Amino acid sequence: MERSLKPAQTDWDSYYARPYRTASLTRRHTASILVELLRKNGGAQASILEFGGANSCFIDQILAEVAPARYDVIDSNRLGLDLLRSRYASDGRVSVGLGDVLSASKPDRLYDIVFSVGLIEHFDPAGTARAVAAHFDYLRPGGTAIITFPTPTWLYRAVRGLAEATNNWIFHDERPLRLPEFERAVAGLGEIRSARILWPLILTQYCVEVRKLR
Repeated sequence: MERSLKPAQTDWDSYYARPYRTASLTRRHTASILVELLRKNGGAQASILEFGGANSCFIDQILAEVAPARYDVIDSNRLGLDLLRSRYASDGRVSVGLGDVLSASKPDRLYDIVFSVGLIEHFDPAGTARAVAAHFDYLRPGGTAIITFPTPTWLYRAVRGLAEATNNWIFHDERPLRLPEFERAVAGLGEIRSARILWPLILTQYCVEVRKLR
């Protein structure tokens, strides 16, 4: 029998119930980079949307250090959204919504900043391009998208290889991307203002800041 080459899907319910063991070691660095970029792009009193942010591990620091007027989250995982909703039940700035980045509906509002962390790499190339485009569908003209994604540096390959060999890898559908693929996805949508590799994450990620063209 011919075996399917399609990778197993990441079990996001298990992830939100019990986050990956390295998450607490790396999210502080990612949060500091996000805060820097959000401040740079007028995040104070701005409207912010996080795609794929169910039970966001960044929202606490962003609300405290950036102070946006609005922070919305769209994700397809009900458990993660319920956990986030319970954390911010009395905070009028925070709103959560169930939605799929690959089939996002026409937005009710446009945002000053749209960001995602570790989202667009969980699709095939066509899906990744659609996920990237969704960020710009929700952005006002001149707004900023901040998108991170793993990239296959020697360090990423070594650490992931070890995790897979010891059955400790849980992101089965993660597809690390090189910058040129991302550049093709944003062509005609936005202008890349900065791009950096976050080496301290060990499972290295690009963090790219893009200004919407129109």
